[in-house]
Amino acid sequence: MVALAALALFERVVCFPKRPPDMSIFLEPWFGHIVHFGPIQAFAHPFSNYEPAYLYVLAFGSLFHAWLAPMFIIKTLSVVGTVFMAFAFADLLNAAGADRRGAFLLLVLPSVAINDALLAQCDALWTGCCMLGLAALIRRRTLPAMIWCGLAISLKLQAAFMAPVIVGAMIGQRAPLRHWVVPPLVFLATLVPPALLGWPVMKLLTVYMHQATVDQLVGRLANPWMFGTMYAPELASQWFVAGYIAAGVAALVICGLAARNSRDPKLLILLGALAGTALPFLLPKMLERYYFLGDVMTLALALAWINRPSAVAVRVVQIASMLTHLTYIYFFYDPWPTLVGAFFAVAGLVAMGMLAAPAFRSMVRDLKKRLGGRGVSSGQLAT
Repeated sequence: MVALAALALFERVVCFPKRPPDMSIFLEPWFGHIVHFGPIQAFAHPFSNYEPAYLYVLAFGSLFHAWLAPMFIIKTLSVVGTVFMAFAFADLLNAAGADRRGAFLLLVLPSVAINDALLAQCDALWTGCCMLGLAALIRRRTLPAMIWCGLAISLKLQAAFMAPVIVGAMIGQRAPLRHWVVPPLVFLATLVPPALLGWPVMKLLTVYMHQATVDQLVGRLANPWMFGTMYAPELASQWFVAGYIAAGVAALVICGLAARNSRDPKLLILLGALAGTALPFLLPKMLERYYFLGDVMTLALALAWINRPSAVAVRVVQIASMLTHLTYIYFFYDPWPTLVGAFFAVAGLVAMGMLAAPAFRSMVRDLKKRLGGRGVSSGQLAT
């Protein structure tokens, strides 16, 4: 554990001085706006294409601007977010009966170190909330689970990758109807302070809609759409609906498996890893960091299942994610590594599919029996 902690520190020391592109384009201007107007009055009008939840974190960091450089503060907040995610990861392992000390491995995961100390992103925050929500569901505590899910979706829309597992587990556990409204209420609660200060409510409610229209690239992630980005972007854009349908079908299958196995902690972790990898793999317009949930959940999968397919999954998904990151950093205009990463992502999905196959076959058999029974009943009734 000491060696892992030292390696995690070394990774951050190497990455911290580097300035990512988003720092000058987005993060520092947002931070400068907060410093100029103050951590409260800054929210009186729109200044970011993020929902306010993460901006509150920047507002807290702005209190230290007189002593520390903006980039240092922003990156420190991201690293603190990773520490929070590590505690959430340990809680998820503990809920599943696995050794929670495996959370130290999360701190040295290359994609995690790049995300916080190099790119200064906030993905650890929403991912940590997703894991706390899943851990609460494993313990059959649906209300806390819904609160964490509401916080996750308030931080970033990518938290929706975990939604099929959460929704399925809630259905399987027959959660009270009143708990289903908690996530949107939490999301709306995070919008109240800026709305009261003057930020137009419609702009607050449509931030995610505007985000979806900004980037018109076919994709920058290690998935099949990267081939379209490189070779036929106009043709690929005409097939976006196929990706949405495929992702929708995958989400429904994962949701069904979660509903049938809502009391199986290991299977829920597997489904979380599968959702975090399969959905960004199938969807178009995915960017470089969108395997982040898959990176983290496949590590939880390997620590909870401890078998060959889970060990393969965490390795190949991490390779796919890292090849995408390296492309973003070094080969942005010649993204060959990302194309190679797509094949590693396929290998990870196959490995996870092997683990999920018994539960899937059981669900199909049960569905066939139900449909067959209804057919017999209808026939008897007609006779």
